Amino acid sequence: MEKKYFLGIDVGTTGTKTLLFSGEGEVLARSYQGYETSAPNIGCSEQNAEDWWNSVCSTVRETCASPEISSNVAAISLSLQGGTMVAVDSEGTPVRPAIVWNDLRGTRQHDEFVSEIGSERYMYEKTGWELGTCLLPLDIRWMRENEPTLFSKTAMFLSVPDYISMKMTGIPAIDLSDAGINQTADIQKGIYDKRILEFAGISEKQLPRIVHSGDVIGHLTKKAAEELGLNQSTILVAGAHDQYAVALGAGAVNNGDMVIGSGTCWVVTALSDFPDFTQGLSQSVSATPGKWGSMLSLSSGGICLDWFRNSVAGNIQYRTIDDEVEKRKASENGLFFFPFSGQYKKGCNFTKASFSGLDLSHDRFDIMRSIMEGVVFQTVWMMESFNTHPSSEGIILSGGASKSKPWSQMLSDISGIPVRIPGIADLSCVGAAKLAMRGYGITSDSISVEVAAISPDRIRTKRFRALLEQYKALAGRLGESR
Repeated sequence: MEKKYFLGIDVGTTGTKTLLFSGEGEVLARSYQGYETSAPNIGCSEQNAEDWWNSVCSTVRETCASPEISSNVAAISLSLQGGTMVAVDSEGTPVRPAIVWNDLRGTRQHDEFVSEIGSERYMYEKTGWELGTCLLPLDIRWMRENEPTLFSKTAMFLSVPDYISMKMTGIPAIDLSDAGINQTADIQKGIYDKRILEFAGISEKQLPRIVHSGDVIGHLTKKAAEELGLNQSTILVAGAHDQYAVALGAGAVNNGDMVIGSGTCWVVTALSDFPDFTQGLSQSVSATPGKWGSMLSLSSGGICLDWFRNSVAGNIQYRTIDDEVEKRKASENGLFFFPFSGQYKKGCNFTKASFSGLDLSHDRFDIMRSIMEGVVFQTVWMMESFNTHPSSEGIILSGGASKSKPWSQMLSDISGIPVRIPGIADLSCVGAAKLAMRGYGITSDSISVEVAAISPDRIRTKRFRALLEQYKALAGRLGESR
């Protein structure tokens, strides 16, 4: 019997990662290719959609270079950046650069939505995501108002999952977790919302088919198979928004499972049986059948340390930072850091960071310790917004901070909860590969990820509990002073 292989592909904001798995769940190869984001005007963020496809083709060809493998890739699935809009013509060719999810050009359209629909809350209750100044309905409305000629040439308004689906199979299809963050679908009904589409000025036929994560979309077209270097028998299986792919990859599939993704942005994701619209958390259908996800983000988490390291401290090696901060104290000596984009009082977010208690006795490693602690204090505070509490097994930590022993220990000590560190870093690709296997019909969880556990130091946890309250009090006063 011929061996079968599976691809988990993460098409992110900065680049594409592809992991090749055997049918037994072993990682056989990996590849990465980055791409650029342009800023044509202040507050604008754009990408070339063809860069996504080219990076997918390049990384797939690299990981499947052997003819024995390339001819026996059974299924592909994707982990995806959500909320990025690409307008295409009747041939599927982009008519303009894609507007990325972090674009800020939609301030006027935000106000128009509130005026015409009557409430910001409508968007949240339908799609699970708060109304902001970007994402598809506002981007499409902006395009209709500012680029009418290009708008008239557009046959479909797509995003990353459905654009890649179209390139692979000829069928534009989007999973429900991504349709939610795109703010086009009623996530509880699993259909497009007519009022939102009317606001954008488009019809349902201009949007992709909605499917569930793990559904088979179709086989590769002849052209796609040639460009990818694969066989036309390979199927594409619907993927998931990247945070839910990470959760699936980490093995977070039960109520009480909580994952903290620690990249540029720190994201807390928790699973439950039902959506929870009571706390203002982002809601989504997860990649696990029957489960819902709640999500809250600290958009500046990891970038805070990178900013100080790169711009102030002289590009110190991360290993040196870890060695030195373990010798230091910060909040215990009165030094606190409040991250960029932290929530300093309920419903009030700021883009400026602050230090409190900084004096001449502190050096760069004291400051870096305070930055690490501040990000964790803010994250643990965010966790209190969840009605779903972490299981007794502990929090799953993925991403950059999971590679730092002191940062991981801080999370355990400050939260008072064990922290689990998965042995594979690219959990988004792992989750996508699990979906590929599910769509192909492999029901057992072939991909097993080893996990290392970190336990809290109860003495330090007791001290940090008081310091967390001090952090909150200082943050409240900081919010009032701005």
